[in-house]
Formats: sequence, C-alpha cells, structure tokens
Amino acid sequence: MKYSVLFAATAALALGACQKSETNTSEASRVEVPAPEAPAAVTPEPAQPTAAATPAEAAAFTVGEAPSKAFMVGIWGEGEGCELPINFQADGTTKDGPFEKWDIQDGKLVMEGAPQKMMLKVVDAKTMESQIEGSDKKRVLKRCG
Repeated sequence: MKYSVLFAATAALALGACQKSETNTSEASRVEVPAPEAPAAVTPEPAQPTAAATPAEAAAFTVGEAPSKAFMVGIWGEGEGCELPINFQADGTTKDGPFEKWDIQDGKLVMEGAPQKMMLKVVDAKTMESQIEGSDKKRVLKRCG
C-alpha cells in the first residue's frame, strides 16, 4: 500500500516536471524531481514480555495438595491485599522475609529458625491455604504482583 502511494506521487511529480520542461526549454528553468527515497528500514523493537509468566504457570501443581518448591518461588502474602509479602527465591533463600532460608518438607513450609512449620494446600495457580502446625486457624496466601 505504501509503495503504490509513493509510486503514484512520484509519477505525478515526474509528469508535472515533464510538462513544465516542454514549455520552458531553457536549462535553468527545468524542475528537477528528486528520486524517491527508499523506505526507512523498520527496526523491530525488542520483545517485551507479555504478562510475565509467574512461577506458578511454569511449575506444575495439584489443587488440594501441598505445593512443590518450584510452585512456591515468587512473592506470596496474606489475603487479597498481599499483606506481609515474602519473596521466596528458587535457591531456598528469601527476600523481605523474617527468615533467611526456606524449604518444602513433607508438604510443609519450613522456615529456618521459625518455631513452627506451616501446612500449605494449593487452591489455584495464585492462591494457597496455610495453617500453622498445631493450629486450627487457616489463612489465605496470594501470589503478589
């Protein structure tokens, strides 16, 4: 489409220049029509990640079961507001958490130095149910961000 418009415009200019040169035969009065420029090369922009895949999407999970370590990687917080977020790293460390190291053992979250283990159950790709071992109180954990 661009090329047909460019071709038509160039042809019109060339035709106009020819008609003008026929009426004025002197060299000084001729109108020179510059050659059309080649279209600028389009440089593709670097690929932008579309809605970054969350670790949950990369790691398999089973609803109602304890999460795998791969599923846990990412930022998790309590409730819809993602309160008290902890960033669980793939190497077993945490960022912004109360304890430096974590692991999943026998379906329970074990935080090095924590007094209790936390039982976890996957609800969906972005939600888990948590319960401190020995307690009846259940909380909802959400993947933040």
